[in-house]
Amino acid sequence: MRSDSDVQRAVEAELICHPDVDDTAIVVDVRDGVVTLSGYVPNLFHKYGAEDAAKRVAGVTAVANDIELHRGVRRELTDPQIALDAVSALKRALPLCWQRIRPVVRRHTVTLEGTVNAPYQREVAEDTVRRISQVVTVINALTLARRVEAP
Repeated sequence: MRSDSDVQRAVEAELICHPDVDDTAIVVDVRDGVVTLSGYVPNLFHKYGAEDAAKRVAGVTAVANDIELHRGVRRELTDPQIALDAVSALKRALPLCWQRIRPVVRRHTVTLEGTVNAPYQREVAEDTVRRISQVVTVINALTLARRVEAP
Protein backbone atom coordinates (compact mmCIF):
# COMPACT_ATOMS: atom_id res chain seq x y z
CA MET A 1 0.00 0.00 0.00
CA ARG A 2 1.33 3.44 -0.95
CA SER A 3 1.66 6.21 1.60
CA ASP A 4 -0.62 9.24 1.31
CA SER A 5 2.34 11.46 0.44
CA ASP A 6 3.36 9.08 -2.39
CA VAL A 7 -0.20 9.08 -3.72
CA GLN A 8 -0.35 12.89 -3.49
CA ARG A 9 2.90 13.30 -5.44
CA ALA A 10 1.71 10.79 -8.06
CA VAL A 11 -1.64 12.58 -8.50
CA GLU A 12 0.10 15.97 -8.79
CA ALA A 13 2.49 14.51 -11.38
CA GLU A 14 -0.43 13.03 -13.31
CA LEU A 15 -2.17 16.42 -13.33
CA ILE A 16 0.97 18.17 -14.58
CA CYS A 17 1.38 15.63 -17.38
CA HIS A 18 -2.28 15.75 -18.44
CA PRO A 19 -2.28 17.97 -21.55
CA ASP A 20 -5.95 18.89 -21.25
CA VAL A 21 -5.98 20.03 -17.63
CA ASP A 22 -4.84 23.39 -16.32
CA ASP A 23 -3.59 22.33 -12.90
CA THR A 24 -2.29 25.74 -11.80
CA ALA A 25 -5.16 26.27 -9.36
CA ILE A 26 -5.82 22.68 -8.29
CA VAL A 27 -4.85 21.49 -4.82
CA VAL A 28 -4.48 17.78 -4.04
CA ASP A 29 -5.02 16.42 -0.54
CA VAL A 30 -4.85 12.72 0.35
CA ARG A 31 -6.06 10.98 3.51
CA ASP A 32 -6.13 7.19 3.73
CA GLY A 33 -6.00 6.94 -0.07
CA VAL A 34 -8.97 9.29 -0.54
CA VAL A 35 -8.00 12.13 -2.87
CA THR A 36 -9.68 15.50 -2.47
CA LEU A 37 -9.31 17.87 -5.41
CA SER A 38 -10.03 21.54 -4.69
CA GLY A 39 -9.37 24.88 -6.29
CA TYR A 40 -10.82 26.30 -9.47
CA VAL A 41 -10.70 25.71 -13.23
CA PRO A 42 -12.21 27.50 -16.24
CA ASN A 43 -14.62 24.75 -17.36
CA LEU A 44 -16.10 21.29 -16.74
CA PHE A 45 -13.64 19.70 -19.17
CA HIS A 46 -10.78 20.63 -16.83
CA LYS A 47 -12.74 19.67 -13.71
CA TYR A 48 -13.54 16.15 -14.87
CA GLY A 49 -10.18 15.76 -16.62
CA ALA A 50 -8.51 16.31 -13.25
CA GLU A 51 -10.81 13.76 -11.67
CA ASP A 52 -10.01 11.20 -14.38
CA ALA A 53 -6.28 11.83 -13.93
CA ALA A 54 -6.55 11.21 -10.18
CA LYS A 55 -8.48 7.95 -10.73
CA ARG A 56 -5.62 6.58 -12.86
CA VAL A 57 -3.13 6.72 -9.99
CA ALA A 58 -2.37 3.50 -8.12
CA GLY A 59 -3.28 3.73 -4.44
CA VAL A 60 -6.26 6.06 -4.93
CA THR A 61 -9.26 4.53 -3.18
CA ALA A 62 -11.75 7.35 -3.83
CA VAL A 63 -11.89 10.85 -5.31
CA ALA A 64 -13.79 13.84 -3.92
CA ASN A 65 -13.93 16.49 -6.64
CA ASP A 66 -14.49 19.86 -4.93
CA ILE A 67 -13.06 21.87 -7.83
CA GLU A 68 -15.08 25.02 -8.59
CA LEU A 69 -15.69 26.61 -11.96
CA HIS A 70 -14.64 30.17 -12.73
CA ARG A 71 -16.00 31.12 -16.12
CA GLY A 72 -16.05 34.27 -18.16
CA VAL A 73 -15.16 37.39 -16.25
CA ARG A 74 -12.58 36.65 -13.60
CA ARG A 75 -13.62 37.59 -10.13
CA GLU A 76 -11.31 39.47 -7.85
CA LEU A 77 -8.81 36.94 -6.59
CA THR A 78 -8.14 36.78 -2.88
CA ASP A 79 -4.61 36.69 -1.50
CA PRO A 80 -4.94 32.96 -0.65
CA GLN A 81 -5.97 32.22 -4.25
CA ILE A 82 -2.99 34.19 -5.54
CA ALA A 83 -0.72 32.29 -3.14
CA LEU A 84 -2.14 29.00 -4.40
CA ASP A 85 -1.57 30.09 -8.01
CA ALA A 86 1.99 31.14 -7.15
CA VAL A 87 2.87 27.77 -5.61
CA SER A 88 1.36 25.88 -8.56
CA ALA A 89 3.18 28.04 -11.09
CA LEU A 90 6.50 27.71 -9.25
CA LYS A 91 6.10 23.91 -9.13
CA ARG A 92 5.90 23.84 -12.91
CA ALA A 93 8.56 26.46 -13.63
CA LEU A 94 11.15 25.28 -11.07
CA PRO A 95 10.42 21.60 -10.29
CA LEU A 96 13.78 21.03 -8.59
CA CYS A 97 13.74 23.92 -6.13
CA TRP A 98 10.15 25.17 -5.74
CA GLN A 99 9.90 23.75 -2.19
CA ARG A 100 12.53 26.26 -1.02
CA ILE A 101 10.57 29.25 -2.30
CA ARG A 102 7.84 30.76 -0.11
CA PRO A 103 5.50 33.23 -1.74
CA VAL A 104 4.03 35.62 0.84
CA VAL A 105 0.99 37.53 -0.44
CA ARG A 106 -0.38 40.77 1.00
CA ARG A 107 -2.86 42.94 -0.91
CA HIS A 108 -1.96 41.32 -4.25
CA THR A 109 1.76 41.95 -3.70
CA VAL A 110 3.86 38.79 -3.71
CA THR A 111 7.15 38.61 -1.81
CA LEU A 112 9.32 35.65 -2.78
CA GLU A 113 11.32 34.37 0.20
CA GLY A 114 13.72 31.45 0.38
CA THR A 115 16.85 30.16 -1.29
CA VAL A 116 17.70 29.09 -4.84
CA ASN A 117 20.88 27.65 -6.35
CA ALA A 118 21.41 29.96 -9.32
CA PRO A 119 20.64 33.54 -10.36
CA TYR A 120 18.49 32.36 -13.28
CA GLN A 121 16.19 30.60 -10.79
CA ARG A 122 15.58 33.95 -9.05
CA GLU A 123 14.62 35.46 -12.41
CA VAL A 124 12.41 32.53 -13.43
CA ALA A 125 10.58 32.61 -10.09
CA GLU A 126 9.94 36.35 -10.34
CA ASP A 127 8.80 36.19 -13.98
CA THR A 128 6.55 33.22 -13.25
CA VAL A 129 4.78 34.93 -10.34
CA ARG A 130 4.54 38.25 -12.18
CA ARG A 131 2.39 36.54 -14.88
CA ILE A 132 -0.29 35.49 -12.38
CA SER A 133 -3.54 37.32 -12.88
CA GLN A 134 -4.13 40.26 -10.52
CA VAL A 135 -0.61 40.28 -9.03
CA VAL A 136 0.24 43.95 -8.57
CA THR A 137 3.90 43.79 -7.50
CA VAL A 138 6.56 41.12 -7.02
CA ILE A 139 9.31 41.63 -4.45
CA ASN A 140 12.14 39.19 -5.08
CA ALA A 141 13.82 38.51 -1.72
CA LEU A 142 15.23 35.14 -2.83
CA THR A 143 18.84 34.53 -1.84
CA LEU A 144 21.44 32.35 -3.50
CA ALA A 145 22.57 29.24 -1.66
CA ARG A 146 26.19 29.29 -0.63
CA ARG A 147 28.32 26.82 -2.54
CA VAL A 148 30.97 24.89 -0.70
CA GLU A 149 34.28 24.99 -2.56
CA ALA A 150 36.17 21.72 -2.87
CA PRO A 151 39.59 21.84 -1.13
